[in-house]
Amino acid sequence: MNPVRKITNGLYRLKIRHKLGYCRIWCQSKLYPPPPKGKFMPVWMAAKRPWGLLAVGGTLTENTLLEAYSQGIYSMYQKHPVQWFSCNPRMVLFPEKMRIEKDWRKLVRSGRYRVTFDTAFEEVVRRCGNRKWTWLIPERIDAAIALHKRGQAHSVEVWNREGILVGGGFGVDMGKVFIGESAFSTERNVVHVAFIHLMCHLQHWGYVLNDAQAYSEHLHLMGFEEIPRKEYVQKLQELAGTDIRYGKWVVDRRLAVGEWVPSKPGSQLNNSASGQGRS
Repeated sequence: MNPVRKITNGLYRLKIRHKLGYCRIWCQSKLYPPPPKGKFMPVWMAAKRPWGLLAVGGTLTENTLLEAYSQGIYSMYQKHPVQWFSCNPRMVLFPEKMRIEKDWRKLVRSGRYRVTFDTAFEEVVRRCGNRKWTWLIPERIDAAIALHKRGQAHSVEVWNREGILVGGGFGVDMGKVFIGESAFSTERNVVHVAFIHLMCHLQHWGYVLNDAQAYSEHLHLMGFEEIPRKEYVQKLQELAGTDIRYGKWVVDRRLAVGEWVPSKPGSQLNNSASGQGRS
């Protein structure tokens, strides 16, 4: 067979499978109407695709988002209907397995940047969505802001010496699990400064897992790993909803972030300094 025709036929079959798969998800979503009118279908029914499309439809609010997160489901779309995913495997980070490159640690120790929590949440979210393709559309941003006002969504900010916001990220506290949403930076390696501070505090506060949903090489370099969706959902059932740190987070000045050794929990605690971990 002509190679060009072979490729064309392959792409056509792939397109047909994609349409059939979406049709199946659409039909399943009629049997299991996504919240708030119904409930999510079991996650094992997610399509066998890298992102694991599970359902379409429903309404995205802070409440439906929390319900989805509690079941290992998340939303990512640019236009209606809402699309709900449950990828398998799941990309997660156990704090004690985080890898910190020498350059990142050096930057944390340099004093070039000031790190805060929850001082510019809305700006961080909007900066994260300021890119060519983004799932941070207005209603998704509104849901994030609503969760922040409820004290369950949090941001980490990095400021340079001129007081300019140059990096940060945000996510949702589900208990002992932190759901990472997105991050941005305008200077080299600043996102790592933000993430090291965040993970240092999460380990100190007793968090077990940071969830980043799907694989990326960048995350893998920081120590994230893939685990089966079934294992991830089991951990959610064990950890979600317990000891949620409601309210504004603040940087704990007792923690020596630059000296933190992730594989040694407690190594970040510097008893010679004083400070508060949360307001």
